[in-house]
Amino acid sequence: MIRICFVTTIYITYHCFLKKFSEYLHESGEFDISLICDTQSVDKTDLPPFVHFFPVDMKRGVSLSGISAVRNLRKIFKEEKFDIVQYSTPNAAFYSSVASKSAGIPVRLYCQWGIRYMGFEGLRRALFKSIEKATCAKSTFIEAESHGIRNFALSEKLYPAKKSCVVWNGSASGVDLERYDLSLREQWRSEVRKELGIEPDDIVFNYAGRMTADKGINELLSAFFRIAQKNAGAKLLILGLMDNDGTVNEELYNSANSSPQVIMPGSKEDVERYYAASDIFVSPSYREGFGLVIIEAEAMGLPAIASNVPGQIDAIIPDETGLLFEVKSVESLTNTMERLLKDSELRKKMGKAAQGYARQSYGQKELFEKLKAHRTELLKCLKILK
Repeated sequence: MIRICFVTTIYITYHCFLKKFSEYLHESGEFDISLICDTQSVDKTDLPPFVHFFPVDMKRGVSLSGISAVRNLRKIFKEEKFDIVQYSTPNAAFYSSVASKSAGIPVRLYCQWGIRYMGFEGLRRALFKSIEKATCAKSTFIEAESHGIRNFALSEKLYPAKKSCVVWNGSASGVDLERYDLSLREQWRSEVRKELGIEPDDIVFNYAGRMTADKGINELLSAFFRIAQKNAGAKLLILGLMDNDGTVNEELYNSANSSPQVIMPGSKEDVERYYAASDIFVSPSYREGFGLVIIEAEAMGLPAIASNVPGQIDAIIPDETGLLFEVKSVESLTNTMERLLKDSELRKKMGKAAQGYARQSYGQKELFEKLKAHRTELLKCLKILK
């Protein structure tokens, strides 16, 4: 039995990206699974019964509490003697890399689902790059979420090529093709549009994610309001909640709240129904490890508009399944949105291509099989498994 421990800063990361993979590993009968994350964020009603949970206080952002987190993690690692410790989110990754190396864990797997300092400047960039480099140095292997992220990391000399890989086509968890059921698309489209008061002929742009500056929400709202002035049938459907970091432009947010063309139903578990009700997906983020929401939307037949940053560019085939625009440029985003808004044939053509691409390249079951095989291979390379 292979003993694997997942470490994330907060529980929601496990729920969104690792819970189904845990279930897959458990069902194989080959893995004993543990989870470490912040105590207060855990939803014990959601935690699978087969997962051993170890609470460790880890806060987001820079904090002196990291010292005690490393100490507590090391104690758990020494006692439990895991074969693999897998970590991902920035703080959890740094703390775990230090603690697991000190505890002598044989496979210290850094799942690089993004690079925090991308887009930072000056001393802030230098500080977070040094932390990222330290995390990579203390890890035995780096599993980058996308080729774009790995290529960026190699260009920044964060780690040597032989110490890293991208499994299959990338992505942390792929697309659950049973959940994104195309046979229900028209039914969901009708139901959701009726629920939200969207007319059958309206063209709906969809955004899914936290409402915060580094996700590009300010640029998205600015671009949409330019478009909305000339197109009464254009709608913007935002799936997500305001991130409490004060970075969203207050005037833009107030305008969105009062606009009949902007619909904000909050965060939704059944996002597939809301994708089905939409026509174009937009992801204007400044930095991403990959673009999971993009491939999920593509799986429901939506063409995508994405900022041209590493990670995001891996989630589409430019000019085939979607369009790229210049990150942080309202002008570039506006022009790209207008192009798909006005060209129904292009939307249809790209949507069909997007659907095939996401389903052939990012099916969850196939990805999980390859992720499992990679972890087993890492242990075999260290002669822990025969």
